[in-house]
Amino acid sequence: MTRSVRVAHALVRAASTFLSTLVRRPPKTPSSRVPDIPRTTLSSGLRSAGVENRCPVCQARFRGARICSRCGADLEPLMLLAVKAWQLRQAARQALEAGNVERALGFAIEAQGIQGTDGGEALRLLGAWLKTVCGSSSCCSSPR
Repeated sequence: MTRSVRVAHALVRAASTFLSTLVRRPPKTPSSRVPDIPRTTLSSGLRSAGVENRCPVCQARFRGARICSRCGADLEPLMLLAVKAWQLRQAARQALEAGNVERALGFAIEAQGIQGTDGGEALRLLGAWLKTVCGSSSCCSSPR
């Protein structure tokens, strides 16, 4: 039983490292941001989310401003949701690293409900799979 606990913890750590690496990959296309535009907390969270967010009205890319540069739509509510989803995915990764599969799965599901991403779906699937592997036993949620 102890060996299976160690194997499960090693698997969780490896999966968490893998997912963290996916999130940290640089974007495939170079950014066309003007360097002198002030960066806000919202735009920083949006860039690191690894998702290309667009204005729902005119489909222009988010440029770190709360008002769409093309059509003038208020983007702040969407930006806040994108940042919240990113924070939940980060919390899910941390919960996985700590071995708390139930909590990680809950965070991943909530994040996907707010803003679905490929990385978020991979995180949700990993959590669901680990939950079936570990079952209701304490193999993944016990302290190391």
